[in-house]
Amino acid sequence: MGYVISNHTCITQTDPVCSFRIINGSILAIISILGLLLSAFEIYILRFKIRLAACQNLFIMNVALSDILVSIVGTFRGLGIISGKFVGAPNNTATQFCVVYAICLATLTNSGTLTLLPLTVDRLVAVTFPLHHTSVMTTRNSIAIIVGCWLPLLALLLYDTIEYMTGAIAIEYQERYHRCSIGRNSPIPHLCALFIPFLLVLIMYIIMLTIIIKSKRKFGWFLVISSGIIVSSLLSYAPTVIAVAWSVPMTYEVSQILTVTIFYVNGIINPMVYFMAHPRSRQYVTKYFES
Repeated sequence: MGYVISNHTCITQTDPVCSFRIINGSILAIISILGLLLSAFEIYILRFKIRLAACQNLFIMNVALSDILVSIVGTFRGLGIISGKFVGAPNNTATQFCVVYAICLATLTNSGTLTLLPLTVDRLVAVTFPLHHTSVMTTRNSIAIIVGCWLPLLALLLYDTIEYMTGAIAIEYQERYHRCSIGRNSPIPHLCALFIPFLLVLIMYIIMLTIIIKSKRKFGWFLVISSGIIVSSLLSYAPTVIAVAWSVPMTYEVSQILTVTIFYVNGIINPMVYFMAHPRSRQYVTKYFES
């Protein structure tokens, strides 16, 4: 049974074109599966082993949940590239496998920046109004902020699904980039959902950092964790935001490294930041693997 790449049929796995695709898909699948496992382990530790303050727990688990969903899509994409399920008929129309991936990715891509908002808002309030932080960032308010950030994602998912079912958008497989692309009349809703939260998080973090430096405050452990997660996420999503917002032309290799690999690696980085920065979590992880 051969692997099919549009008009190119892989008779053997040693075929150079097919070998490259299998390697590409395998790397992406491995990165995504590792991110999925680490993020799930992070939620397990926060939920059952080491409890932080209620709102802190919620914000970190919210980011981890987003990483899990993005990692699932990455695994889906990697395995699809390996198995050839993304590829449709000779006219390059997409398979249903490709359709599900494209619609989910278009939505979940934005979850990374949107789920950073509650964590950034919490830290900004803590730095700007330290005496009123606990009264402002209550569990109820924290949940309301988190839910408010996920609602646009659900709306985008519903919007894309309706547009596809009514024929308003077309989904095709791009062999060069090993991905499914969505052809739509107006990308504005998705650009806003990706770019605006990214810009807000960046501005709030700069303000927070400026206040800390000017007031010569010390970084507490949770501020270190949240800063690590925010900075690593901004760096991971920045190439994608820049490429999408300004239609930056780039080679296939650069695209794979900047807007694909780094994007999915973020699911590995965030849990590692938490495990290394939080003393009790670091001790628990060390004992867990030693046993």
